Amino acid sequence: MMALSVVAQPQVTWLEKQHDFGVFKEENGKVSCQMRAVNTGTEPLIIIKTQVGCGCTAINYNEDAIQPGDTATVIITYNPSGRPGQFTKEALIFTNTVPKRSVLEITGNVIPTDATLDKQYPLQSGALRISQKNIPFGELTKGKNRTLYLSAYNASTDTIVVSVKGRKEHIRPSLVPDTVPPARVTALTVHYLPGHAPQWGLNTDTLTLVNHPLGSALESSADVYVMAQVMENFGELSEQQRRNAPVVAVDCDDRLDFGTMTAGKTVTRTFKVTNKGKDQLIIRRLWVPEDEDITIKVDRTEVKRSKSATVTVTVDTTHTQGELFNVPLTLLCNDPESPRLTIRLVGIIDKE
Repeated sequence: MMALSVVAQPQVTWLEKQHDFGVFKEENGKVSCQMRAVNTGTEPLIIIKTQVGCGCTAINYNEDAIQPGDTATVIITYNPSGRPGQFTKEALIFTNTVPKRSVLEITGNVIPTDATLDKQYPLQSGALRISQKNIPFGELTKGKNRTLYLSAYNASTDTIVVSVKGRKEHIRPSLVPDTVPPARVTALTVHYLPGHAPQWGLNTDTLTLVNHPLGSALESSADVYVMAQVMENFGELSEQQRRNAPVVAVDCDDRLDFGTMTAGKTVTRTFKVTNKGKDQLIIRRLWVPEDEDITIKVDRTEVKRSKSATVTVTVDTTHTQGELFNVPLTLLCNDPESPRLTIRLVGIIDKE
């Protein structure tokens, strides 16, 4: 008959493996909890090491061996400074047992200070604090969709309901979740479809975030601006198509000089856009920054080989600020080598 032998070894049994700090204020500083481990084995229990995921969480414990039947306490501390909102953190405890690793978890929800809110969520609309005012998509080519998001935080003690207005064919916004408990975050996701954008080049659209306390009709709102540079996709052109492509040229190089202009007067200059390639040149768009009192007209947008279009630029100096006039004019076309040209409109304003 064979005798069964029992191997003497330590064994760890945790009396607590999770702790919820609940809702607490960032300004009150660090919070700590205790989790107890009992050595339910027959040999001394040793905590070999501990591990946390980031510097916001710390673990303290007595390094002495825990005798069979004895209890040890592990203290877990969370630093909420600069970390508003809900959190879940894991602490790993390694011991001389099988298995070696134990997982402890802390959770909570931090109510931020005003300074933290101003830094992380500078845009305010009633109870809702928003992380940014602009969503810049940068340069997008038609057919290449892109998604960006921003976060918004409920800085009140009430649950709020959030919605978004401004959906268009090329902008698909969504909010998850749309019902936000106190000290919780919602995400505004914007899916941009440049193939449906209303114009080439810079497109600026407005989304409006609306929020109100649950059960109340009292609304607050804030505008968020979505910006994208929509460009033509030349990546799939064949070598033959590139050889036959249009080639854009302007007769003013990169400057159109208006000379000295008398304040309060209207001044007009022209320049020519010539197609030096083979296929037809298409002028997609001509534009200058808003509020510059500049009018741009072109006599044709489709230019055949060796032909030219005339661009007429009219400047009203009535509201022009300063004495130096320097405004960028952007020309977009279907030349794959130079799809975007910048021409500086320059001059001097005589205010006497």
